[in-house]
Amino acid sequence: MKTPLLTLIASAVLLAGCNLTPHYQAPDTARPAEWEHAPGLAEWPAADWWRGFSSAELESLIARAQANNLDLATAISRVRQADLQARIAGRPLLPAVSASLGGNRAFAADNNGGGESSRYSAGLSVGYEADLWGGNRASLRASELAALATAHDRDTVALTVTSAVATSYFRVLELRERLRIAEDNLANAERIFAVVDARVRLGAGTALDRVQQQTLIEQRRAAIPGLRQQMLTAENALAILLGEAPQGFARDVTEQSLATLTTPLLQAGGLPSELLLRRPDLRRAETGLLGANADIGAARAALFPSLSLNASSGYDADLFANLFNAGNLAHSVGASLLQPIFNGGALRNQVRLSEERYLELADNYRLTVLTAFQEVEDALIAVREGELQLTSQGRVLENAERAFRLAEAQYRAGAADILTVLSAQESFFSARDSLLQSTSTQLQNQVQLYRVLGGGFG
Repeated sequence: MKTPLLTLIASAVLLAGCNLTPHYQAPDTARPAEWEHAPGLAEWPAADWWRGFSSAELESLIARAQANNLDLATAISRVRQADLQARIAGRPLLPAVSASLGGNRAFAADNNGGGESSRYSAGLSVGYEADLWGGNRASLRASELAALATAHDRDTVALTVTSAVATSYFRVLELRERLRIAEDNLANAERIFAVVDARVRLGAGTALDRVQQQTLIEQRRAAIPGLRQQMLTAENALAILLGEAPQGFARDVTEQSLATLTTPLLQAGGLPSELLLRRPDLRRAETGLLGANADIGAARAALFPSLSLNASSGYDADLFANLFNAGNLAHSVGASLLQPIFNGGALRNQVRLSEERYLELADNYRLTVLTAFQEVEDALIAVREGELQLTSQGRVLENAERAFRLAEAQYRAGAADILTVLSAQESFFSARDSLLQSTSTQLQNQVQLYRVLGGGFG
C-alpha cells in the first residue's frame, strides 16, 4: 500500500508545476508617436504639481484633503480589504493542520441492570490539496491583481481629489473677486448716476437719462446676490473635499484674488506611450485584464481531477490517564482523487464565461487608452487656446476701460449722450468680469492637463 501512495504523492508534486493560465499579451492599441498639439516635449508633472501655482494656502488645503478626504479614506480602506482577500486566497496553497482533544461517556441498559463506558481521544491531522493544474495559484494571482487594481483605484481617487481641491479653490477665489467687481461696478454706476442727476437738475439732461442710469444700477445690484450664493456654495463644496464641516470654513481661506497665483507653463512631457505607465486608471484597466486572464486558468483547472492528501496521528483510550501511552497511538495516511463527471456543462461554460470576460476587458482597455490620449490632446488644446483668449481678453479690458473713461469725460463736458456712457459702462463692466473668468478657466485648464497626464503617479 505504501508504494502506490508514494507514487501518487510524487506524481502530485510533479503535476503541481502545471499551469493552464493563457500567456498574457497586452492588447494592441493605437499609440500616437507624439502629441499633436504640444509645441515641444518637456518633463512629466512632478508629484507635487500644485506647487507650480505658488500658493502656500493651496498647498495647505491639498495636504488637509489628502489627510481627511472621506472618499480617499474609503478607497484606502478598500485597498486594505483587498490585501486581506489576497491573503485568504493564498490559504489553499498551504496545508491545513488541526488538532483535537475529546472525550465521551456512554450509558446503556442491559440484562445486568445497565453499563457505563468512557472513551478519550487526542489527535493531529494534516490535509493538503495538491495544486495539480495551477488552479489555486491562478486564483491567488487573480486576488493579488484585484488588490493591485484597488490600489490603482485609490491613486485615481487621490489624483481626482487633489485636482478637485485646486479647481474648487480657484473657483472660490474667482467668485470672491467677481463679487468684489460687481460691487465696484455698482459703486461706479451710482457715481455716474450722481453726474446724470446733476445734469438733469441743471436742464442739461432728461428724465429718461436718469431712468436709464437707474435701470443700470438695479441690474448691477441684482447680479450681486447670485454671485454671493455661488461663492458661498463653492466654499461649502471645498470644505467637503477637505473632509470638514462647511460651517465657519470660509474663514480658513484668506486669499481673495487670483492675481497672487502663478500660471505654470506646462506642456506634455515624454512620449504618449509612456502615459500607459503614468495614469492610474490605465494601469488599473490593464491590471483587471491580467486578473481576468488568471481567472481563465482557474476555470480551466476546475475541469481536471483534484487530489487531496491526508495524514493523521492520534491516541485513543478508555482512561484519560492511559491516553498518551505509546500503545494507544495510531497513524493513518490517505489520498483521494476527485474527477468531475457530469455537472450539466457548468465547468466548461465557466471557462467560456471567463474567456468572454477577458475579451470584454480587452476591448474596454483599448477604449480607455484611446480616451486617455483624447483627454490629453483636449487638455493641450484648452491650455493653448485659453492662453490666447486670456491675452485677447486683457486687451479688450484695456480698450473698454479707455472707452469708458473717455465717454464719461465727454458726457460731463456735454459732448456725448447718456446712451454712449451706458454702452461704455456695460462694455467695461463686462470686460472686467470676462477677464477674471478667463483667468480662472486657464488655471483650471492647467489643472486638467496635470490630471490627464497622470499627476505625479508615474
